[in-house]
Amino acid sequence: MAEKKPTLVVWIAPEQAELLREVVSASKMKLVAIGTTNQSDLPALGDAFKVETCSDIRSLATTYDDAILWIAEPQAYEVSLSELLRHRPWQTVTTTPLSGSMDALVDEAGKTPAAKFIPLMRRSASYSEAQDDIEQFGQPISAHCTMTCSSVEGTLWARLFDAMDFIHGLFGPPEVVQAFLHSNRVPEEPSDLRGHMSVNLQFQNNRVATLLLSDQSSWKRETLMINEDHSLTFGDGETTPAKLIADSIHSCETTSADAPRVLALCEAARLSCLTGASERPSRVLEMF
Repeated sequence: MAEKKPTLVVWIAPEQAELLREVVSASKMKLVAIGTTNQSDLPALGDAFKVETCSDIRSLATTYDDAILWIAEPQAYEVSLSELLRHRPWQTVTTTPLSGSMDALVDEAGKTPAAKFIPLMRRSASYSEAQDDIEQFGQPISAHCTMTCSSVEGTLWARLFDAMDFIHGLFGPPEVVQAFLHSNRVPEEPSDLRGHMSVNLQFQNNRVATLLLSDQSSWKRETLMINEDHSLTFGDGETTPAKLIADSIHSCETTSADAPRVLALCEAARLSCLTGASERPSRVLEMF
């Protein structure tokens, strides 16, 4: 008997409709249901995609538990959903990192991830191809990582989380983080970050890295790494975010971010934006 082909259900913001259409096309999956927090736009979304609609994300997750669930709407992936999502027979993927207070995020970080964050740079094909060069020429002394997107494709929180996970995997934990934010305000939680951010990181043995992040630009993920006698640049190139998301949905790769440390790095960056001073992630970890 042929194995059942997985179907897809999604929770999106109305303005992400075109991105959803591109992901469905690239993934060649059947979309069976859609939901959104903006209830007034829900009927139109259902009509546009000719699928069933759902007004509650918990109902979407349980009613269609035989489908892959993609959470795309910013901040819709909340800590309160985690236990429910962990018990779904099919996987949940999310393009928005977990939202909640730092206390709740750190508590959740010690448990089995309820959803897989996609697309994660550390899982990317370009980084996989670059690893042979990294092994041949040695670990970098410095790096510059650019991660930008539009507000439809993600949030500054998503780009910061992805970049911190990647840099932590490449260099290990930084000793010092200093960040600067161009936005209306510095939010109380990193999951509320929006705008443009630059981050300077210092590691052991005077190794350094910089991050350029934004959710008000076009999609770009690219890293330049330099060691004593070699440099290497890699990134997504012309691959669209829709294609990256579609490939990640299909991927069996389950490598998770080192969530407690990544969250500490993100919080250290937020605190640095707030105080105007450098922060030590090790101290942030000690707070919890």
